[in-house]
Amino acid sequence: MISNKAGIQHIAELFIREGIEHIVISPGSRNAPMMLTFPEYTELKCYSIVDERSAGFFALGMALKLQKPVVLNCTSGSALLNYAPAIAEAYYQNIPLIVLSADRPAHLIDCGDGQCIRQDDVFHNFIRKSVHLPENPSSKEDILNYQKLVLEAVNHSLSPIPGPVHINVPLAEPIYDTQPKKALELITNHTTTHHTNHIEEKLRELKNLWNTSAKKLILIGQQAQDIELNQHIQKLSEREDVVIMTETTSNIATDRVIKHIDRVLSQLNNENDVALLPDLLITVGGHIVSKKIKAYLRKEIKYQHWHIGENTQINDTFFHLDKHIQHNANDILSTLSETSIPSDSTYRKKWMELSDKAEVLHWEYIKKAPYSDLLVFETIRKSLEDKRINLHFSNSTPIRYSQLFKYGNNIRIDCNRGVSGIDGSVSTALGASTIQQEITCLITGELSFFYDSNALWNKYLHPGFRIIVINNGGGGIFRFIDGPMQSHHLDYFETPHQRSAKSLALENSLEYHSCENIKNLEVSLQRFFKIETKAKVLEIFTPREENDKILKSYFSFLKTSQAIE
Repeated sequence: MISNKAGIQHIAELFIREGIEHIVISPGSRNAPMMLTFPEYTELKCYSIVDERSAGFFALGMALKLQKPVVLNCTSGSALLNYAPAIAEAYYQNIPLIVLSADRPAHLIDCGDGQCIRQDDVFHNFIRKSVHLPENPSSKEDILNYQKLVLEAVNHSLSPIPGPVHINVPLAEPIYDTQPKKALELITNHTTTHHTNHIEEKLRELKNLWNTSAKKLILIGQQAQDIELNQHIQKLSEREDVVIMTETTSNIATDRVIKHIDRVLSQLNNENDVALLPDLLITVGGHIVSKKIKAYLRKEIKYQHWHIGENTQINDTFFHLDKHIQHNANDILSTLSETSIPSDSTYRKKWMELSDKAEVLHWEYIKKAPYSDLLVFETIRKSLEDKRINLHFSNSTPIRYSQLFKYGNNIRIDCNRGVSGIDGSVSTALGASTIQQEITCLITGELSFFYDSNALWNKYLHPGFRIIVINNGGGGIFRFIDGPMQSHHLDYFETPHQRSAKSLALENSLEYHSCENIKNLEVSLQRFFKIETKAKVLEIFTPREENDKILKSYFSFLKTSQAIE
């Protein structure tokens, strides 16, 4: 038995036919027809997450792992608005989500009825497609239009660029009545092929520019692991006129690249600063974490910048963008690697000399570093050697610290860098972990952890899920910024507290461990990643008023010691 509301069965069976398998439902009343229907289909795996904000990020983590749409379903009113942070993240990170919201009938909107807001196109600033379904479709024409609208939304979640879509479903009472499933006639999905314009012309221009540029810099932003891209990057990295820079979120496995951008940029000085700027910058992938590389490439000095990617949105991150080739990056890079003219440039050699020098200085400092966030991140990194896990970083300081260290090629690294908020990091990592229940570990600051504590309020915490909480008593990122530190109001920028993650962990049946020094941390990490019977939390307490001083000292050491051989 399923809901007798007209159209709901059509939605369920269209989802199934289009390959959608996962639906995250937040309990409510107006979405009762969906909750009465979806669980009755064995092809659909349904999850119940009561907090809509957490549910949104949970679904985002699943879709991130699957690279296919996941459905979110909620009741009417403010419940829908709580999806907004996850929807914005999905939009800017090109992650397919389908928001299926129940709504009141039109005659009840703006007349004082309960749980009523204007839901139609409510996410218009960060949505690929919004459709408002007709209420109570009855005629054959109504049903045809109803199905067309659903398919339009499903198609736009994947093409031309993956992202979130919104299907709004007005439902009148009664909403709890049921009926047997009926045989349905589903319309054919006529998908539209999206052609990019002038690819051949742009590619010819890029190839000419490539072959006449002595200094080529390829910068890879955030993206999922891509074996083919790794192969092209490996081949291009052998050229003396090509420098390749990546970040942890680029998930590039080859070692012949500059992976620690901020480390290397600390070696720039008056003599090499401008000389090492590229003639041609090619960017691939999504967002860049490093503020240093943004500042460096935003210098008012002329160079060519081409971005390669299928996204329709043009991001002029460095304020030099000349062309955007809307095409698969693997195809373009393959062509460049096969057709380029050999060069006797010393561009790569000069950058790699700086990289090698920064590497030596990095380890020289780490060996003597006092207990701090910096040393904690190195200790965690060392414990992950030779492990195959999914690693998620929260925003603020954790993702920035991650850029200073090298992680194994078997580790996939993710972070919510679309919008870069601290909300939803626990929920995202947990959602990702439910798809493939190998070890998934979130490394987070305590504020981000507390902010998303409702992520633990569900039944999906499996034994392979891990959370490392670095608790510095209030968040430390604003101590790295001169403005807040020089003001008399630092406590408004930070959030000083004496909270611990222990009560939250135990309340939600997670195994809990804590440590306050490196020796205890090393002991705790020896068994932390072993899969046993429960998900685990490891809380690491670090000195709030020392972390920023030690990190600033680290970068000062890299810079002032640049002459050391």
